[in-house]
Amino acid sequence: MAESIAMLPWSISSAAPLDHRVMLRANCSSQKLERYSGTCTEASFSRLSSTQPSLLFSNSKKSRLKCLPPLNVLVDSETQAVPAKPLVGNDKIGVLLLNLGGPETLDDVQPFLFNLFADPDIIRLPRLFRFLQKPLAQFISVFRAPKSKEGYAAIGGGSPLRRITDAQGEELKKALWSKDVPANVYVGMRYWHPFTEEAIEQIKKDGITKLVVLPLYPQFSISTSGSSLRLLESIFREDEYLVNMQHTVIPSWYQREGYIKAMANLIEKELQGFDTPQKCVIFFSAHGVPLAYVEEAGDPYKAEMEECVDLIMEELERRGLNNPYTLAYQSRVGPVEWLKPYTDETIIDLGKKGVKNLLAVPIRFGRCCDRVPPICWSYGCI
Repeated sequence: MAESIAMLPWSISSAAPLDHRVMLRANCSSQKLERYSGTCTEASFSRLSSTQPSLLFSNSKKSRLKCLPPLNVLVDSETQAVPAKPLVGNDKIGVLLLNLGGPETLDDVQPFLFNLFADPDIIRLPRLFRFLQKPLAQFISVFRAPKSKEGYAAIGGGSPLRRITDAQGEELKKALWSKDVPANVYVGMRYWHPFTEEAIEQIKKDGITKLVVLPLYPQFSISTSGSSLRLLESIFREDEYLVNMQHTVIPSWYQREGYIKAMANLIEKELQGFDTPQKCVIFFSAHGVPLAYVEEAGDPYKAEMEECVDLIMEELERRGLNNPYTLAYQSRVGPVEWLKPYTDETIIDLGKKGVKNLLAVPIRFGRCCDRVPPICWSYGCI
């Protein structure tokens, strides 16, 4: 199809400063916004059930507050900053980085996939059939493991996610200490080691009294940040030490200036590798979610993803780059309808329209072999 297909590097971290001092909570019954410090577990962590009648508020280009039913999450505000509570001598600060996790060896692939598909936020079964969650996860993981192992073997035999996330944590710790914030940084993975539960145990051992929770997914989704926060909610609810811990959650950060500029920098750099950079189509490929997540459960993922792409392109336009671009969704599984347009169909359609140069930009959903490299493996020769 294409004379030239480039793949944007996908081990990117954001250098954007994250102001976690102000959080907003939407209360559906009164439809009032209340300022919130995260001193109570029940109020600080989202209840992300699709049956909960609540509201989600997120930043939007068109409106500072955009209402999407029926979630209830906390969002950071850039418009109503208030001074953070001063630290006292005995305060011990921690930052918990939440991520997907990934198999570190080929033997880890099948159990990792089982953990993934056993999560009810990944495969949402009707209440009547929830007893099938683990048997179904076992079947899918065994069925998909051979193909997934091929992918991981092609990148060295395991996922680099833990190594990358650990490195991000170390750099974040250095940056915080350089600003006289003596914080410890912890990594908690959802589906593989170090599990979130392991990170929490270390946080307790270290005597942390104030905690900032930062999911490393730029855009919020029920199946990523939502799943991790739901797990944290259950852990906090059952632990007396954690219930009394002051904590703050940053559910998404796709609109932060540092992240947008970092993505624009990478795209601008890669465009220079084309003979005619101005004619290259910028192809944003995001991991998809079932359409029902958005239309029935109110997942803001699609809206945040589209806004993120718009912000990146606006930044590129300010630099004089006016390339055509498109957004599509990859990695659908099963018979249900997922977010469209699909990546594979879109690439073929672009080829039929005569597109010769394509820059593939994976917009991060989770760094997993099932998510990013397939752009090259599956579509590079179309």
